[in-house]
Amino acid sequence: MAVIHEILLIIVAISNVQTQDDSTVEIDNPEDNCTTDSIVILNVSSENQRGQLDAMMDVLVEDATKNGTNVSHFWTPSIAKDWEEQAPKLNFPKTISEERFKMATLHLDQAPFVFDFLRNVFFLIHPYDIPIGLLIEAIENRITTSKLISESMHIEAIFLATVGVCCIMACIVPGTELWFACRPIREDYKPCRHPEVLAFLLAAFVFVLGSCMVTMMVCNEAARAGIEKLPIVVETALQDLDDYHQDTTTQLRKCLTRSLDVASEAILADLDNVEELLGKPVQAELSVETGLDVALDALMDLANASQELSSRAESLLKEGERARDLGTQLNRETDVIRRDLESAVRTCSVQDRPLCSVIDPSGLRLTLRIEQLLRDDRILRLRGSSKENLTEVGRQARGEYLYVPHYIARSTLDARNQIRREISSARARIFQKTRNMEASSTELSKQLKSARNIADYAIPYVIAFEQIRWLVGLGTFLCILPIWLLLLGALRCHCGSSEGKVRPTLLCTVFTSCFISIALWAIFVAGLALSGHIEMLLCRPLYDPEYRTLEAVLETRTFLGKRLSVSLKDMFEKCEKNEAAYPAFRLDRTMQLEQLTEHWMWTDMSKAKSKLKVDLKGLKILTPTLQQRLQNLLYACGPNLTEHRIMIQGPILSKDPNALSDQLDSIARQLSDRSVARDLQIIGSNMRDLTSQRVKPLMKLQDNLVYQIAILELQLLPLMRQVNQSISHLKTIQYYIDNQGDKIAQLKGKAFINRLNNYLDQWRTHVISEMDSGVSKCRPLWEILKGMRLLLCNHILGPLNGFWFATLISALIMMVSTPIAHILSLVYRRPSFSKKDTSLLSMRSESPETVVMDRATWQSPETSQEGW
Repeated sequence: MAVIHEILLIIVAISNVQTQDDSTVEIDNPEDNCTTDSIVILNVSSENQRGQLDAMMDVLVEDATKNGTNVSHFWTPSIAKDWEEQAPKLNFPKTISEERFKMATLHLDQAPFVFDFLRNVFFLIHPYDIPIGLLIEAIENRITTSKLISESMHIEAIFLATVGVCCIMACIVPGTELWFACRPIREDYKPCRHPEVLAFLLAAFVFVLGSCMVTMMVCNEAARAGIEKLPIVVETALQDLDDYHQDTTTQLRKCLTRSLDVASEAILADLDNVEELLGKPVQAELSVETGLDVALDALMDLANASQELSSRAESLLKEGERARDLGTQLNRETDVIRRDLESAVRTCSVQDRPLCSVIDPSGLRLTLRIEQLLRDDRILRLRGSSKENLTEVGRQARGEYLYVPHYIARSTLDARNQIRREISSARARIFQKTRNMEASSTELSKQLKSARNIADYAIPYVIAFEQIRWLVGLGTFLCILPIWLLLLGALRCHCGSSEGKVRPTLLCTVFTSCFISIALWAIFVAGLALSGHIEMLLCRPLYDPEYRTLEAVLETRTFLGKRLSVSLKDMFEKCEKNEAAYPAFRLDRTMQLEQLTEHWMWTDMSKAKSKLKVDLKGLKILTPTLQQRLQNLLYACGPNLTEHRIMIQGPILSKDPNALSDQLDSIARQLSDRSVARDLQIIGSNMRDLTSQRVKPLMKLQDNLVYQIAILELQLLPLMRQVNQSISHLKTIQYYIDNQGDKIAQLKGKAFINRLNNYLDQWRTHVISEMDSGVSKCRPLWEILKGMRLLLCNHILGPLNGFWFATLISALIMMVSTPIAHILSLVYRRPSFSKKDTSLLSMRSESPETVVMDRATWQSPETSQEGW
């Protein structure tokens, strides 16, 4: 019963872990300013704010519709949501336990539990659990002793019947031997003709009996070792409970305060970095809503592109001038060749005139025309466009845009300082409330100290009882040892040459067994009673998945005196899964973390945040100078390059010089006048030289001009579209800024406040999440319960079960072996064996495989009236 009381005290201490948290909240609750009325007011305020926001958005949409705002997309309420999704995730410090718990380090689950299956036997002997009402009445001393005994007899009826059966079984061996001793031996009695079979059975029983003796010793020592672990395990359990409560309160406090430090530091950092987090988001919002950054980047790209195209136009005009110069020179040389050819044709003789008439010198003239390209006004203006002018005004527009963050930082300085002060005040309030959590450990310390005193008082009695039980176990072994030695000696004499000693040894064994068997059955009944009541009173309540008995005991006036706020089943199931103490003990009913972390209920903080406003006025992007220069560039991008390309792509000369020179050579070979033929050959050679020296370079220039015109044409069309888009986009942007710029700034200011609130939301979510899953895992409580169950039901009850089981097997073996030993002793009934009796054995049929024994053969004893 002392062990039972210790277990209940430990479980009371476990329950007090939850009870002390209740008392903590009772300390904190009077200081809370959060009431149900204030919650209702907050909800109404939130609804009003939501309605105002919706109304404002409706006005914005109506204004945009009436004004015909030409924007690609309009502001939607998803902006705040997008901001919130992009808010940085705070890296809160993890609350780590100090891992001082030692119950798991005892490794109570690593022992071999061989006899655990015997616990199922108790469901036959003790099929009924103790009625909870009877147990409560007994603990609270509300039942008389006679009624308790009467009720107990109903519960243990099968056990009492088992005790009666054991008493009957204890009388079997003495009764059987008494019958053997008192009955007369008939004259025609013949001893067993197969004594070797009896000897073999006795040898088997000796082996089993020896195994039972070894089992008894091992189980006896194991039970002793288990009892010796009891002080260590109880002390470890109490110490782990104390450490767990201290660690839990410390972790709860750190979870609240350290995470609040992280959130508040993030808020202060954001307030210091308002240019990046508020000013630039306004710029980003303008870019998102109007594409302003894209427009400014496109403007700079436009300036760079105009410079590149200006360079290409310059290169094109230079190449055109070179082609014009080469064409002029080629034109002069072709005129000379044409005149020489006409002169040679005129000098042809009458005989050769039909051949000379085939020559047509008039077709040899320059057809390349590039003057129109060189005089095109748009190309000339494109060549004269300057990068610096457009870049200058683009930089002015960008500077106006980039000044927004600095202006916002200056205008919100006072509001940000007030928010800093309110954050510091909120931290101080939270810290003060969390310090009260550590004041709740005094009562639990008293409970644990009381449990230690009771354990120190009861454990010596348990140890003393264990000493007696161990001596009884040792005595049981010593009682069986003589029987085992006598049987072993009788078998040795039977197999050896001392057959005359077999009968006295066996009779001594039989006589001793009569008394030892009675003692074994008594020890078996005592061991079964001890193990059965440990199983019924301790192990079944500890292994009951509902823990109904433990809950009923804890709720008695002797222990807590009130109902548990959380069932032990739910608590231990969650602790087995290593869940946090907050959901396992249902601390949400008492600690009220939800109210403690409702930052929107901090009135002064809300007022300070409402003062942080952003005003955006006078932002000018599209100036008259910028617009005029863009218009000039648009005009320069419109030359008709296709027409120029078609004109330049034609042949350089009206006739092919190579074909004409070949014709002249052919005609010259057919002329009869060799002087004219020689002149024609010279002219053909000059034409070939003209082709290689003048026409081919000019053709290359022509191809280059066509290529450059094509490239310029491909680039001018996108540039024209880009200039058009820039002008249109900048006009749209400026119109949107003039009409909606201030409202966007205000909404982004609210988004910045939402960012600050998001930090506090993350803090609140982290605290609740950590309380639900991360802070103060209650696995140590499960380890305490598991350790006590393993100690009582495996390390102690298991060996006790093995001991009574080995005792039962030994008693049953003696029930069988004692009559067999008596029957075998009758074979050796005569005091001495005569050599003349060997003839009976030799008369048995033999075969070639039969081995004839040297000793005398058994013979039927003479009729006698002797008993033994």
